[in-house]
Amino acid sequence: MKKRLLTTLITSIIIINANLTFGNAAADLTSLWQPIVRGDLSNDSVYFVMTDRYANGDTGNDQALIGGGRLGSGYDPTDIGWYHGGDFQGLTAHLDRVKELGFTSIWITPPVVQQYIQGMSAAYHGYWGVDFTTIDPHLGTEADFKAFVARAHELEMKVIVDIVVNHTANVIKYKLGMYTYLEPVDYPYKNAKGKPFDSTKYAGKSTFPKLSATKSFAREPFLPKAYAKIKKPAWLNNPTNYHNRGDSTFTGTSTLDGDFVGLDDLFTEKPEVVKGWTDLWSSWITKFNIDGYRIDTAKHVNPEFWQAFLPKILAAAKAAGKSEFPIFGETYETDPNSLATFVTQQKFPAVLDFAFQKNVILFARSGYQPANMADMFNADDLFTTTKGSAYGLATFLGNHDMGRTGMFLENATFGDTDLLLARSKMANALLFLLRGGPVLYYGDEKGMTGTGGDQLARQDMFATQVNDWKNETRIGNTPIGDRSAFDVRNPLEEQIAEIQKVTKENPALRSGTQQTRYAGQSTFIVTRYLDNQEYLVVFNSREENVSASSKVATLGVQWLPILGTVESVSQVKDGELSITMAPLSYTVLKADRKFTPTQALSIKLNAPKIDYSTENWFALSANVPGNDYVEVTFAIREKSKNWRVLGTSDHRTFASDSVVGGLHRVYLHPREFKSGRTLEIVAIVKDASGAKVTSNIRTLSIRY
Repeated sequence: MKKRLLTTLITSIIIINANLTFGNAAADLTSLWQPIVRGDLSNDSVYFVMTDRYANGDTGNDQALIGGGRLGSGYDPTDIGWYHGGDFQGLTAHLDRVKELGFTSIWITPPVVQQYIQGMSAAYHGYWGVDFTTIDPHLGTEADFKAFVARAHELEMKVIVDIVVNHTANVIKYKLGMYTYLEPVDYPYKNAKGKPFDSTKYAGKSTFPKLSATKSFAREPFLPKAYAKIKKPAWLNNPTNYHNRGDSTFTGTSTLDGDFVGLDDLFTEKPEVVKGWTDLWSSWITKFNIDGYRIDTAKHVNPEFWQAFLPKILAAAKAAGKSEFPIFGETYETDPNSLATFVTQQKFPAVLDFAFQKNVILFARSGYQPANMADMFNADDLFTTTKGSAYGLATFLGNHDMGRTGMFLENATFGDTDLLLARSKMANALLFLLRGGPVLYYGDEKGMTGTGGDQLARQDMFATQVNDWKNETRIGNTPIGDRSAFDVRNPLEEQIAEIQKVTKENPALRSGTQQTRYAGQSTFIVTRYLDNQEYLVVFNSREENVSASSKVATLGVQWLPILGTVESVSQVKDGELSITMAPLSYTVLKADRKFTPTQALSIKLNAPKIDYSTENWFALSANVPGNDYVEVTFAIREKSKNWRVLGTSDHRTFASDSVVGGLHRVYLHPREFKSGRTLEIVAIVKDASGAKVTSNIRTLSIRY
């Protein structure tokens, strides 16, 4: 996908002229200022559940009412690759516990009807859908699901449903029985009359060539007679609505067009597929009263699909009375530059923050390179738009695909159980106290570890019949044995509940401005700020005492610990603190009175620069003197046209080897404008007192 998106951009030479227009802009441009948009997840914490593995409330549905055991219904609770019996009645019975842990949302794996058995495992996970209109009988009835949603809402929790649009279950077969991927350059699509065409030129358009199952595809598809009508809605049974190119190699065009491990890959460039999915997932909002979507395998779908689909889903949610409707995509990229394209170009409200997962786990394991975390948060500017920011990204430590937090940490603690617990607490603190909407994978609060990803990380919360899981390491506890996880209290869940109580009482710790202050000596320090209240958040991932100094913006105050532990804190000078932390500890310090501006407000807009690390995006930046908390809105216009806001920055960059410190930034994609256009750029700053000042104006001429 990345290669396809960027080819036209990086093969061109972009020439810019950035000139200063001296003097201040007109005073009325201060009306352009807008507050930063945090995003729907910025105030939430999410508990992620694999329904089949959570709690078995109704044993009568274990075999989906069809029986047949392992080879019939896919039920075998002794094997990690088969259904174990968890359902919505069981999950509903434990929602109070999820609420007590402080979570505001619950994300469930896909609840739709599955192709129960494929190969040597079953579809307990929910990603092999065939009937997308109703609930898998393994999990209960529609009434059970509605009761679960209703109870969650009574507890003031949102329900986020996992959905898949990239593929369905592996039902379609290919003539000749060959499944290797065939490239479009060698085997182009053909219309029903046999004329070749480039499908990418029709993506996002209302028309599309008519296709024939026998003439149009690299691999000729067919449906076995027994499965001809297995999928719902009915349009999913049309084999011409799939790419039919063979199994993805996860390189080149196969990233978008190949079958994901054999699963039927939908032709999401086709208007009927766009409409089909849009209608279907819009209907779920009203039918089941759900509150958001996590979207599986999102990076394997063409951008034009998302540009059409996502606005309509959000419109459907709004029409249903849901002003907030979190949507976040699974876009497995650890580079923020790549992750950001899904937000800025493909219009995702948010994505799962794999860059966060990578860097935070490395820091929690060993204190590795806190400077890498600083650089990651510097890249937050890439996500800034008028509809969201990095504050709305879904942050996490582990999941059902990669493996659990405990596994990552256990591999680095070499059997030291006390060290494993301490580093697990450090990881949780990083997750819940840094920016983003934290997502906790069920069972991590119970100290589950596992020995790998995928099936090895999908343990039962109820008493398991899998021997390996009975004996695996449990952080903070002995191995579970024959007990249910619900019956064993764990120090990690006590910690999580405590942190979430503090963040609820102090909203700045969830959704407030985050400013990096220090990154070194295995220590990472940020400030959080909201409504004129500042907090200092310190993490020491070294196994010894560490002292560090940090800037703060609130002057002449005492800093009071409200969470964690701190050895000592003292004022070096006004605006700078010295902090000593115990080994493997974290703390939150709160200023004993609110922040007031200390600097005369002014702003200088810098010349736009191409940031070559971001695939040639323009970095627009401004300097605001002093250390006060401010918000800077950037706006552009073509000469003589109306101004358009690009977004607002509420934090300064942290100086590093590659980043100039002290800049407020947003980014501009040059291909948003035709070659030869001249743009004007302006910035407006607002401080904590409400004062606003407009910058100088810069001009920018684009040639490509």
